[in-house]
Amino acid sequence: MKHSQLVHLLSKQPQSVDYQGATQMSTPRANQQSQQTLILPHKLTTLSTAYSKEQRLLTEGNEDFEVQKIKDLQNRLISRCTTLEFLIQVITTHKNELNSLPTIQKIEQLLLSIVNTIQNTTKNEIQLGFLNREQKKTSMFNKQVLKKEVELFDRNKSLQQEMEINSTRSNKLIEENQKLQKQLKQEKNLNEINVKKIAALEKRIEFIVSNDINIFEMRSNLTILMKENEQLKRELERKNQEVERIQGKLNQYQLVVSRLQKTIDNLRKKNEDDEIRGFIKKDDVELLMNYKIPQNLDFRIVCQKLDHQNLLNDLCEKGVVNTLQQISQQSQEVQKQQITYYCNQLLSFKDFSERLNQLLLQMEEFNNSQTIEDLIFYVNRQLPQVFKCETAKLWLLDSKNGLLYSYLETRQQIKALQDKGLVADTFKMYQAQNIGQKPKKAIIYRIKESEQPEYGKNALILPIFCIGQNIVRGSLIILNSEQEQFSFDEEYFGIIISRFLGIIIQRLVDKESWQIAQKYRSLMINQLTDILRSKTKQIASDRIKLSFKRIFGFQMIKFYFVMNEQLISFENQKEEIFSLDYGLAGMAVRNKQRYIVNDIKRSINFNPKVDLTSILPIFIQPLLNKQDEVIGVVETCLKNKLSIDMEREHLLEVSQNLFGIEEPLTSQLQSYAELLAGTLSNIEF
Repeated sequence: MKHSQLVHLLSKQPQSVDYQGATQMSTPRANQQSQQTLILPHKLTTLSTAYSKEQRLLTEGNEDFEVQKIKDLQNRLISRCTTLEFLIQVITTHKNELNSLPTIQKIEQLLLSIVNTIQNTTKNEIQLGFLNREQKKTSMFNKQVLKKEVELFDRNKSLQQEMEINSTRSNKLIEENQKLQKQLKQEKNLNEINVKKIAALEKRIEFIVSNDINIFEMRSNLTILMKENEQLKRELERKNQEVERIQGKLNQYQLVVSRLQKTIDNLRKKNEDDEIRGFIKKDDVELLMNYKIPQNLDFRIVCQKLDHQNLLNDLCEKGVVNTLQQISQQSQEVQKQQITYYCNQLLSFKDFSERLNQLLLQMEEFNNSQTIEDLIFYVNRQLPQVFKCETAKLWLLDSKNGLLYSYLETRQQIKALQDKGLVADTFKMYQAQNIGQKPKKAIIYRIKESEQPEYGKNALILPIFCIGQNIVRGSLIILNSEQEQFSFDEEYFGIIISRFLGIIIQRLVDKESWQIAQKYRSLMINQLTDILRSKTKQIASDRIKLSFKRIFGFQMIKFYFVMNEQLISFENQKEEIFSLDYGLAGMAVRNKQRYIVNDIKRSINFNPKVDLTSILPIFIQPLLNKQDEVIGVVETCLKNKLSIDMEREHLLEVSQNLFGIEEPLTSQLQSYAELLAGTLSNIEF
């Protein structure tokens, strides 16, 4: 190579290599030049390795403007290094010749410039690698943050749903808890009453045993009292078991409610930013839970699917014309589906109205029933047509023996247990039931020669309330619907007919009770008329005692005329006279006051010659005329019930006071005593 060509080549190298336009002028010594000449091949290898690493980083990441500039610089540097390698070979070949040339300084500058460029490139590579790693870390962190946000959103949504479910379940358990507490309170009250009755009965039995009484004469009374005592003990034991069972169930419900309440509180803490709204909403489809005739028929819309609800609501709100316009804008398939649904709803409403009209006609016929037997017969025969079922039976409670009774088509009476089967839940919980899917438990247990359970594939059990919805008088049991379960329409019909039957039954009970009362008023008037016709005090005294036996069913009676401050009686055709200082009868005359004595033998005023001797409560009533003068006094026992009450037992609820004083009995006695006093005042002996 010529010297001039070499100088020309060296003069061009610094301008092409020094990309950043920065050159450093220095005059290194000859030994420094040789050292740099020996180091250059090693730097070239390092540069190529760095370039390959940078190339991989650039292919993996996103290339921006700065990275592209560095890449271009590296390409130029590699091309210049190739030229430099060629130059080093030339310099090595002509080393002795070049030592004397002035152009060695240019070569030195060129080499320094290349070294600086390589250093800057290495720094840029390190920075680029650091930036790429930071960018990857940021990208991965962003992906993790996004994924965590999605997971937290899903978890928050699931927690909200769980909170709503737990809240609804908690509210239902609270309602059941309240019902059980109410039932438990009633059972406790009944148990307290039974304990008092048993204590009173045992006290009387102890009194009989401790005193010298003729056992043969008191055998019948003692036997009755013992039977009643055993019956009350069994009833008390059964009630205690029932109370324990209800208490255990109540404790379980309380534990469940407490757990659900804790869960709700935890969910509220986790969702502090959410607004907590009321969880209880009055649902129109809970007909049997409310058990009253609804204000409207919205339950027929609410029970539909959401899409179908929207269709019916649009029809009600927008009208027929706007709804038809909206349907015409849909596709043919959607139009067909919507029109089909509207037609089905029209047919459904037609069937609903026809069945409701049929029910109203039957209710009018039920209202014309003259007796309870006729009412049960008509209900059992005609209601299956309305409810589209196999059988429908009205069972009423016979309060005398605690059994349910109804009638077959032949008017033969049938009986069943009240406290066994699914019907028992209706009487205990005062709640109607719509049971489907063939329950395993028997619906009711009939009584013939033995208990006969009656099953069904589905059932609608409705309580019949009387006397202001406080007492369940019976149950309407509808079995085996044509469908899998009784619909909302049939629940609606059941509520209507059960409330109407309750009114009819109460009217029939009041009617028969009034007839019985009139019968005994007539008997009372006849007895007073016979007393008024008496010609002597002996006859009047006998007829007065006979009237108490016939009207009230009393067997132990004493009656005294009061004349000249004396008590006059006629026993066994003999006249006996006693002072007013004798016995409780004389005390009632002196004080002009009525007395009821529970244990007459313990009274300090008791006199066995004048007063009745009995372990039963004694009723003592003075007879006053219009001038407020005592003209007579009556003593009688209060054990026996009124005959009128005994006839009413199959109509009215059994009295809870099996022993001791009954307020209706004392009121009747007082009223009759006033009439008797007026009758005696008009007799002239």
